[in-house]
Amino acid sequence: LLMSLTCQSMPMLMGSDWTFFFPPVPPSAGDPAAVFKVFQDELQAMSAYCGEYNTNAKSRPFPNNHPLVVLDPKDLETSIS
Repeated sequence: LLMSLTCQSMPMLMGSDWTFFFPPVPPSAGDPAAVFKVFQDELQAMSAYCGEYNTNAKSRPFPNNHPLVVLDPKDLETSIS
């Protein structure tokens, strides 16, 4: 039973619009959707950096010659467990 509850795939961190979850806020509090957009843009930049780093990994000397496979935001799922 535990396995069937914990092995469910989660939504991806990048590429999903979660703004519909945001409750209404007063105008003085700012725009949560704009903050989310900045967050997604920063994740995209990090993903591009990881992709470039991974492409050039074999050209660097040891111990820096390994790709950032588990750090790329495009491959990460969301989780609150």
